[in-house]
Amino acid sequence: MNYNQRAFIIGMIGDFLLQVIVHFHPKGDFAGLKSYFKIHGRFESLLIAGGMMYFFGILFDFLKLPKTSLNLSIYAAILDVLFRQFRLFPSLDGYYNALTYLESIIWAIIPINLPLFFKF
Repeated sequence: MNYNQRAFIIGMIGDFLLQVIVHFHPKGDFAGLKSYFKIHGRFESLLIAGGMMYFFGILFDFLKLPKTSLNLSIYAAILDVLFRQFRLFPSLDGYYNALTYLESIIWAIIPINLPLFFKF
């Protein structure tokens, strides 16, 4: 299984775990994601997360850059700032309002690197 395929699966698993956290969180929300899941629904948000992770891998392939942890981290940080600044997903406004730039960048870096470490 290549990086992009693993990224798709990890994106879906991560989204599922976030849905569970939001559902059972004592405050009824986590990182402003309750509204996102309400807009997109459970299944759609799984596909969005997996699809975005897969797309990011394809884009990285297109740029012909090696998928190292450093390269992926820089790429994730840039994408996170672009997503926030240009509101590429307005449904993520709650998420970006709940987190600082640094927090959302860290949460972008983690999942994009996970496929490097999980080989299945």
